[in-house]
Amino acid sequence: MSKFPKIKKLDYDAGSDIMPAYAHDFCNYVARYGMGNFQIQVIMKLDGRIDFDKLSRAVRLSVDVEPVLGCRFVEDDPPYWKRLEDIDKTEFCSMEETTNVEEAVQRFLENRLDMDHDPMVKVKLIRSQEYDTIGIKLNHTCSDGAGTKEYIHLLAHIYSCIDSENGEYVPKPSVRSREDHERALNTLGIENPELDNSVVESPRTVWPFPWKSGGCKNVTPFVICRLPAGHLDILSRYAKERCATINDLILAAIYRAMFKSSRPQYGIPMDIGLTVDLRRYLPDNKAQAIRNFSGGIILRIPRIHGESFEGTLSRVVSVMNRKKKANPGYQSASGAERTEILSFHQFLAFSRLASKASEILSQISIFCSPGLSNVGLISKSLIKFGEHVVSDAYIIPPVIRAPGLLIVASSYNGILTLATGYYKGSITRKFLEKLLNKMKSELMEGCKQ
Repeated sequence: MSKFPKIKKLDYDAGSDIMPAYAHDFCNYVARYGMGNFQIQVIMKLDGRIDFDKLSRAVRLSVDVEPVLGCRFVEDDPPYWKRLEDIDKTEFCSMEETTNVEEAVQRFLENRLDMDHDPMVKVKLIRSQEYDTIGIKLNHTCSDGAGTKEYIHLLAHIYSCIDSENGEYVPKPSVRSREDHERALNTLGIENPELDNSVVESPRTVWPFPWKSGGCKNVTPFVICRLPAGHLDILSRYAKERCATINDLILAAIYRAMFKSSRPQYGIPMDIGLTVDLRRYLPDNKAQAIRNFSGGIILRIPRIHGESFEGTLSRVVSVMNRKKKANPGYQSASGAERTEILSFHQFLAFSRLASKASEILSQISIFCSPGLSNVGLISKSLIKFGEHVVSDAYIIPPVIRAPGLLIVASSYNGILTLATGYYKGSITRKFLEKLLNKMKSELMEGCKQ
């Protein structure tokens, strides 16, 4: 007999056009009511031009491999995923020819998914005379950053199969179930998650920040900052010599950049949120299907006058080592189990109320609650679409309403990319550019050999 609580569930089977939604899904879904745009995006530059028809076919087949991508989220009690009725008429993939790739990429990034009508994934091929660029949008309701990386590899694999001599690919649908949750809870030793008293950490302090009143919630520009090629290897060596990780270096950099930009009082522990991939608690570090399976922790370190980068890093490493020993993010795993027992309609009503309060707060906020999501290496080796190689790639984060600010770090082909988004008019672009450039400078100057 299962030792986990009985969760309200729908009757479905492998051949059904509905699938259950889980707490991580609907916690991200409610962000549509004003807390953020919650779409994850990817930009990949290829070393040449690929076949658009084959790419379109690959995207369509990917929706059969990962059925949730061909669904819409249904607000019911319990909520569920329902397969699109007109799925073969749905445009999952499109193409734009351009003489200005940078402008086309910017337009793609700022064009938001329609939560009511668009599918969970949309792909665009941006074609110039010399090379192609692939843009991917994934709805955060069904996937997190790790799931996004899985989709990139899936799409490249399907395309390569279609592009091979036999040109065939037979999709084998993945199965989304509760098994991932139960395996993680087993690893964590949580037998009765509904009785677990742990709660997800919340920030205790906020940072002074120059938000502006207003802001257009339909226009979300992005700021991207990239370290030059070769510096990722320098960071790796520097981290290894100090028993640190790349993630520790980025955390030290964001702390030092925020200390310099916000100038909080000395000696007061300041909070920064960090996303944790809960797949770390699965035996093979991999979920059954593309899904949301992330948690979060809060780091707290104070500003110290005249401290070096290495000094800040030493404190970050000390805090992170303590967090790692305490199973970081486990509260999110047990909390998700408890959330699923609640009435979704009550949860939705509360979330709408919270989003209205957040919208009001964003108009008068002079403080910031920053967060970092380091998705790490997009791929250890170069990604290939048939014979063509992805020479460059980076991930763009969801945009969160003020006072929240999410910075995402991703790495590919030796280049580390930092990115964030904002609601137009809520803050000056120049300030965020300076913030990311300060992080870049801290990493490049602080990690010199």
